[in-house]
Amino acid sequence: MRMRKILVAVTLLALVVGLAGCGAPKQPATTSPGLDTSGDTNRTIVEIDAKKLEELIQTDRDLVIIDVSGKWAEGHIVGALDTPLDKLQEIINGNFTLNASKHFVVYSHDEESSKKAANILLTSSFTVINRLVGGYDAWVANGGYTEKQP
Repeated sequence: MRMRKILVAVTLLALVVGLAGCGAPKQPATTSPGLDTSGDTNRTIVEIDAKKLEELIQTDRDLVIIDVSGKWAEGHIVGALDTPLDKLQEIINGNFTLNASKHFVVYSHDEESSKKAANILLTSSFTVINRLVGGYDAWVANGGYTEKQP
């Protein structure tokens, strides 16, 4: 388990490379689940459903999934990074920045945490941000792959 935490931390740090200075933050904008997100989604929070996330996982090689619930060990989407909401801003403010060429999906076990996290990412100059509506429960209800830590 310690090795997995180290691996997750190293993976997150490896992603942390190059976004500084991408312009002033803009007020959050959101779109509804089910809308076509193939257009310009930069500088907005796109609310997606579990089916859309499944499609993104299959097609988007630059996708990074961030679990901000603080309950990662209790169950998470396979491949999701364990980044609790209370540590997200600290990670962003550190000497590292997440790679601007990546696309992010943020989710939690509750709606409020994922909304806060998406706004933190947006106001910190991230450009492609998706928020999983319904969070972990919606993913499980859709039959998405999950894993738990022993």
